[in-house]
Amino acid sequence: MNVDNIPWSEKYRPEGFEDIKGQDLAIDKIRFFLKSFPKKRAIVLHGAPGIGKTSLAYAIASEMDAEIMELNASDFRNKEKISEIIGPASKQKSLFKKHKVILIDEVDGISATKDRGGLGELLVLLERSVFPVIVTANDIWNKKFSLLRRKAEIVPLKEVDYKVVLGILNDVCESENCVVSNEVLTSIAIRARGDIRAALNDLQVLSKMDSPELIKEVGDRNREQSIFSALQYVFQNAKIDEDMIRVYDEVNMPIDDIFLWIDENIPLAYKGEELCRAIEALSLADVFRGRIRRQRHWRFMVYEYFLLGAGIASVKKYNRSGWVSYKKPSRILKIWLQNQRAAKKKTICQKYAKMCHISTKTAMKDFLLLRVILGNEEIRRGLKLSSDEITYLDK
Repeated sequence: MNVDNIPWSEKYRPEGFEDIKGQDLAIDKIRFFLKSFPKKRAIVLHGAPGIGKTSLAYAIASEMDAEIMELNASDFRNKEKISEIIGPASKQKSLFKKHKVILIDEVDGISATKDRGGLGELLVLLERSVFPVIVTANDIWNKKFSLLRRKAEIVPLKEVDYKVVLGILNDVCESENCVVSNEVLTSIAIRARGDIRAALNDLQVLSKMDSPELIKEVGDRNREQSIFSALQYVFQNAKIDEDMIRVYDEVNMPIDDIFLWIDENIPLAYKGEELCRAIEALSLADVFRGRIRRQRHWRFMVYEYFLLGAGIASVKKYNRSGWVSYKKPSRILKIWLQNQRAAKKKTICQKYAKMCHISTKTAMKDFLLLRVILGNEEIRRGLKLSSDEITYLDK
């Protein structure tokens, strides 16, 4: 393959733990897992797509100087295929290196239905494997993974801060002799929302454009503008046409976020009976969403989008005019703020637990007393608390 055609997300894939940015707690857990193997034979890396699960798996192999055998779970979902492919791999030694690890990527694709038994067979093979097994998943908290969670070490990967993504983009620009303004790089980093792969893909596309104005335009794409335009079209137009059916096609946003935007703004657009019917359409779309995810019938997403667009628009009999100031979903902000507070509390407890040789769970349980203890400046310095953690304690 021509080196110029290699995706930058592959070209700059981390080679070891020192190249992994923003996942210090996850790396500590992985080191403990490798040290205590085979107490647990599998480790599950879970988090949003593009956050670096597969890259971290390859970094583990590099740290161990091990051969990695990568298998994508969506390619073999039934019991026979799993037994045929993973079974021998979990017992045969590497031909070229001292160690070996098995990577089962995208385990979400394995079926848990009784007639196929893919997940059950995987759990049996995990018990017999003589090599560490690395499993990646987007959502490990699905109830079908309850047994897997018991047998494996669970390692969550957090969303990478945009400043970390920005640092990676700057390093890549320097390596590639690519000149992009800091304003554009910052925009890409923020828009990626922790998805390093997406950020690198955007940067690679921009690097091949000749027009600085075009680079600036793409870098400054504002996905909020696209959802505002879509909401305005749905809430103000009564006609159900091709444009209404495809109203969310250009919205660069996950369907779950679109749900939250609509839920937040329906009361601003409708009143009385129209409001009731619009909420009914939204709730019916939510029913479809649940069924689609449970049964994996993705082709039915067309009905979900239809209800969110044409379904909500059809509750009115005539077009509306005028300007409505649509709001950002407050639920996202509340969840984010709560997660930020919980994250600071947890990191404080982890530092204290490590210093005192107790579990993090015990430290969390006694946090009220811990807060009093950490009023001492000398103890704070000893734990190396960050300024954000100190601010949290002083609130």
